[in-house]
Amino acid sequence: MSTKSTATIAGLSTFILLIAVALVFIFGQIVLLNGASESEGFNAISIAVICQSVSLLPSVILARWLTKLLITKFDWNKFLVVVAATIVGVGLGSVLMFLSIIVGTVTSGVR
Repeated sequence: MSTKSTATIAGLSTFILLIAVALVFIFGQIVLLNGASESEGFNAISIAVICQSVSLLPSVILARWLTKLLITKFDWNKFLVVVAATIVGVGLGSVLMFLSIIVGTVTSGVR
């Protein structure tokens, strides 16, 4: 398996796991916005979903880049590289998605 296919596997697994994390965060935000009005809640969720979609890109890019780096420079096992790069990518994406919930809630005017 080449470095390119390994990086693709790491990027795809990061993407799929971040979609699952985004669904959990959106459900959590719906619970958070339980007492808000419908227009404020819709605006908050819309902003958060847009920010979460944007945060997918750097996370997948980081996972692919880290995979190539660890294989070429440090000569790691390809399976361990995929696992490590996926964990790092999902970690970065989760932090960015959590921040998007905060940004969406604050910018929509929910108090």
